[in-house]
Amino acid sequence: MRRAEWIPPVVGAAGLTLVGVVEILLDPSFRTAPLAPAAVLVLVILGTLVAVRAPILGTAIVALQFPLAAALGLDGPTGAGVLAFFLLPAWAGWRRPPRVSWIAPLAAQLLATAGAALGAMAGAASGTASDPSSVDLAAVAWENLYFSAIAWVSWMVGAFARGAGDRAARAERLAEALDAEREARERTILVEERQRIARDLHDSVAHSVSVMTLQIGALRTTLPAGSSEAEMLKGIERLGRESVAELRSAVGILRESEPAEAAPPSLARASELVDDARATGLDVSFTQEGDFAGLSRATDVSAFRVLQESLTNVLRHAPGSTARVRLARDPRSLVVEVENTDAAAPPSPARSGGGHGLVGMHERLALAGGGFSAGPTARGGWRVRAEFPVEEIA
Repeated sequence: MRRAEWIPPVVGAAGLTLVGVVEILLDPSFRTAPLAPAAVLVLVILGTLVAVRAPILGTAIVALQFPLAAALGLDGPTGAGVLAFFLLPAWAGWRRPPRVSWIAPLAAQLLATAGAALGAMAGAASGTASDPSSVDLAAVAWENLYFSAIAWVSWMVGAFARGAGDRAARAERLAEALDAEREARERTILVEERQRIARDLHDSVAHSVSVMTLQIGALRTTLPAGSSEAEMLKGIERLGRESVAELRSAVGILRESEPAEAAPPSLARASELVDDARATGLDVSFTQEGDFAGLSRATDVSAFRVLQESLTNVLRHAPGSTARVRLARDPRSLVVEVENTDAAAPPSPARSGGGHGLVGMHERLALAGGGFSAGPTARGGWRVRAEFPVEEIA
């Protein structure tokens, strides 16, 4: 049993014990005849402790104080008893679902009504023993209404607190499920993007190694057969062929599911991407600074993918905006920069769904050893900037 399920009744029983003892010591009528209020107090404490395991039964036991007090000749419930009568239905409403816990205030109402009736009948009998019909029905009705209202309002407070707690727990579980789904989606995104990057790198590395192998083979044919230099080059040529075969075997399965592209990804096709974006209605300007010839295959492909994804994000998330594309090359770096203004219209739900473009671009730059930044601009738009270190191919 959790601590929150047993501490409140136990603390309540201790507090009621203190209140009851102080009441007996200070109330003049109780001080002269303490047995009756003490018996009622024991019943109240017993019911409160029973409520640890059985809240509905505990409420009923506490409500038994009304008939018991009437039978013992008390004018009504004690102060500690009224306090417990107020608290126990709320506890039952909080600990049990409403379809069951409503029994607690109903039992409390019936027992309180029975106690009020017994007390009124006892009072009438002691005043006019020959006329039991002189029971004050108005007083009985008032006490019934008063204590019934206390029981039902208390129960409703507990039931409302239980409902609020259940809703909070459901919201927390939903948030945890969404977090788990988001993390799983991000892991899937990273795996997919790494696979695509691996395929691009495979293309460039395999191509480079193949070219080197062919060049070594051509060089070997110019040397005398059987010479040490020719044998050394023959071994290097064999290792090159084996390396290419291993690279192709490692990602062969991935490439089988990859649809063939009409043209290889390269910054030489950057103007085509810009023209395609313009064809969709995007107002985009294009600036190219420097020469992109001689870039390594990995850098060329990664820069093309960053530009492609950035323009796609503008079309998807900022319809009606204007965009500026800047490609800059210097001896040490290659910069891809795409900046757009704020959207002129809200994106449609079909086009603004969650994607993983930023994650993929960040992964590409991390593998290339470059720098990547993406975020809002001061004018309310968005800017993506990727800087690749340049590694030229002679």
